[in-house]
Amino acid sequence: MTAPLTIMWIRGNDNLVFNHPTRYFCLGIIGAGKSSWLECLGEQYLKEGATILDLYGSRRGEGLAWLRSSWAKTKRILLLHSENVDVKSSFETKNLGQLTLKDLETYGIIISASPLYISPSQEFQEINKVLDLLYSRLTWNKLVYTIVREASNLFYSRLRVNQNQLQSKAEAIYLVRESRHMGLSMGTDSLKLTSVDIDMRILCDYQAIKSMGIWGLPDGLEWLYHVINQAFIRKMPKKAFVILSKNGAIEIGKFNEIPWHHQEKENIVRAVGLKIDYGEEPVLAKDRRTFKTISDAEHVEIMALYLDDRQSMAKIQKLKKRSRSTIHAQITAHNEAVARSGFCPKCQRVHGEHAKESTE
Repeated sequence: MTAPLTIMWIRGNDNLVFNHPTRYFCLGIIGAGKSSWLECLGEQYLKEGATILDLYGSRRGEGLAWLRSSWAKTKRILLLHSENVDVKSSFETKNLGQLTLKDLETYGIIISASPLYISPSQEFQEINKVLDLLYSRLTWNKLVYTIVREASNLFYSRLRVNQNQLQSKAEAIYLVRESRHMGLSMGTDSLKLTSVDIDMRILCDYQAIKSMGIWGLPDGLEWLYHVINQAFIRKMPKKAFVILSKNGAIEIGKFNEIPWHHQEKENIVRAVGLKIDYGEEPVLAKDRRTFKTISDAEHVEIMALYLDDRQSMAKIQKLKKRSRSTIHAQITAHNEAVARSGFCPKCQRVHGEHAKESTE
């Protein structure tokens, strides 16, 4: 069931263990087999009883290939999707915002793939709910191996929330730095070494090198040519890899082909029998420099505070850090939409409970 890893240490020695929080970073060109390598590590973690949390990936949705692996017969699987996407599947599905810390302990494989969102923009925005949940995981009983296909996606997601590059980068680095305290092993990859901040890379326990093609090793790693043949690094087979340990050890290894891995040009959504219906994409907040627009999600929060909690506009103004006129405009627009059409489109796009309810 598990694709075995064969390892030969050529300098020093280190033990790869899959029952302890460990951080991996994999570098290689397109088609080098980075995703397959991360999935191979995932199989080792599954064998040890850990949970797989597969995030991001290309729009093709390669993470969905787990659904046809042999693990799907023995592990409980959960598919995460955005609120305005309806997924019909034989596997369990859940609105991403409803994911709980208990789910991380309950399920064997949790997948958030790009086709389960209306757009990549929405995916980056929504994944923050998962990241915020991971930040809050202060105690744990079950190890979670998190696959982040293209490590810079962590930064892009946080940027959707903060609109501040330095703070977004700091929060992404914080997740990697504190991952072992959260019971997280992390497998990340990247096409370019410079796409991932040095402060994040130095936190990794192991750095894997796959085929580097005509580009070769980046500055800072060229010393490796004195240990491993340059031609091998440039034309490395997909099954092969080189690992650099943080303690200075170097290994050459190989792994068996992942039989269930997503194939190029393959429609993985159709292959695993998913039926996906997309609703209307929610409107996100936009930074206009002097002010930030109201997103559909914030509009729903305002209406909930006003209708459910019976908060005054002045109180909502303080809670949301918005002007009184902004709060008043949202409530007025909501009432006018309900009176005119029988529903508020802002609320309906994100399935707000008060989409058809007026305050008047």
